[in-house]
Amino acid sequence: MNKEQRSTARAVRIDPDIVLDVHDLIKTYTVGNSTITALNKVSLTVRKGEFIAIQGPSGSGKTTLINCLGALDFPDSGKIIYNVDNKGMGLDVTQMTNKQHKKMRLRKIGLIFQFYNLFPILTAYENVELPMVLDKKDPKVREEKVRNLLKRIGLDERMEHLPTQMSGGEQQRVTIARALVNEPLIILADEPTGELDTETTTNIMKIFLDLKNAGESILMVTHNRRIAEVADRIITLTDGEFVGEKIGGKPIEEIYNF
Repeated sequence: MNKEQRSTARAVRIDPDIVLDVHDLIKTYTVGNSTITALNKVSLTVRKGEFIAIQGPSGSGKTTLINCLGALDFPDSGKIIYNVDNKGMGLDVTQMTNKQHKKMRLRKIGLIFQFYNLFPILTAYENVELPMVLDKKDPKVREEKVRNLLKRIGLDERMEHLPTQMSGGEQQRVTIARALVNEPLIILADEPTGELDTETTTNIMKIFLDLKNAGESILMVTHNRRIAEVADRIITLTDGEFVGEKIGGKPIEEIYNF
């Protein structure tokens, strides 16, 4: 769908227990004289409090999927419906304008990236606070929320540090706190442990499991089959298509034989 065809998305009814409902998503790219299909009729449902891992090799379409679901890119066709009021009123982000996409990312979607995407001149506190500042939240509300989140992830003593003064694991925890600060409907994580060592990966996955147990909905894409095993469901993506699904739920301690 091109920009001229997009308008304000119309509300549709959705099962109140569903956070995200994706139907027949297609995304292609043109490279020279060739057309590459990154996503081919991908469909997916994420329920409240569910932790789903999508695993697959490099080039399978994982990041393209996150970009479309995260309102960072528009698919060619298909539907991406979010339960925006958490009670069953759904909006299809594929029908939204770029301006509406920005509001969705700010208020409804918590994005976590492989390379953190923190602002180097801002402290941990300021990086986490930024989405609330952009959303014009009250300063007192911001301070309480940010301090509580940083304490929750074990960084209450590092909140005045810059990203360059923190380890990769600490930076990723800041990214997680930033993703949570506006209380999104869902957390979308793109290779969140791709740059981390085994011990730090384990700690990050424990945070994800704590969030899931607290009722957060999480969709994580990863090439790491081992950490995918901790999710409730593991879906395999190959050449832009879902080719298999299995049940997860394996304890993280068993995965790395601690």
